[in-house]
Amino acid sequence: MRASPFKISFIAFCAALNVGVSSLVHLLKLPIYLDSVGTILASVLIGPLEGAAAGVLALLIISLTVVPTAIAYCATAIAIAFCSSFFTRFKYLATMRASILGGVLLGVIAALLSVPVTVYVFHGASLVGADVVTAFFHRVTDRSLLESVFLGGLSTDSIDKVATSLLCFFLIKAMPVRLTSHFAGARILSVKPE
Repeated sequence: MRASPFKISFIAFCAALNVGVSSLVHLLKLPIYLDSVGTILASVLIGPLEGAAAGVLALLIISLTVVPTAIAYCATAIAIAFCSSFFTRFKYLATMRASILGGVLLGVIAALLSVPVTVYVFHGASLVGADVVTAFFHRVTDRSLLESVFLGGLSTDSIDKVATSLLCFFLIKAMPVRLTSHFAGARILSVKPE
C-alpha cells in the first residue's frame, strides 16, 4: 500500500503529539506517561502499522531528548497500536464506555510487556514518574522488585491508558468532518464524512 503525503504527515503529527505530551508529563513528574495518544489516534484512524510507526518514531525521539530508556519499550508501543486498532471492532473510541474498558485492557497489556524490560534491563528504574509507585510497593510493602514493578506498572499503566483513551475519544469527537473524512477508521467510529 502506497503512503500518501497526508498519511505520512498525520503519522509525523501523531509522533510529535506523543513526544510533546510525554515531555510535558515528564517535566511535571507525573506518575503516568500519556505517550500513546498519537499511537492510538494513528492506529484507530489509519491502521495499526501506521500507529506502530508513530509510536516507535516517538520513542526514538523521546529517547534522544527526554528519557533515554524510552526506546526499550518499542514492543509495548507496537502492541498498543495493534490492540487499539483491533479494539475498534468493539466500539473502542466510538463510545465512552468502550474507550474506558479498552483503556484498562491496554493498560494491562502495556504493563505485561513493559515489566520485563523495566526489571531485567533497567533493574526497576525506568526514569519516569511511575518509578515512585514502584518504590512504594518495593519499600513500603516489602515486595520483590518484580512484584513491585508489576503492581506499579499495572496501576499506573491502567490509569494512563484510560486517560489516554478518553483523550483520544474527545479529540476524535472534536475533529471536523472535513478532516475525519480522510480516514478509513472514521467509518468504524461512526464519524460521518460530508
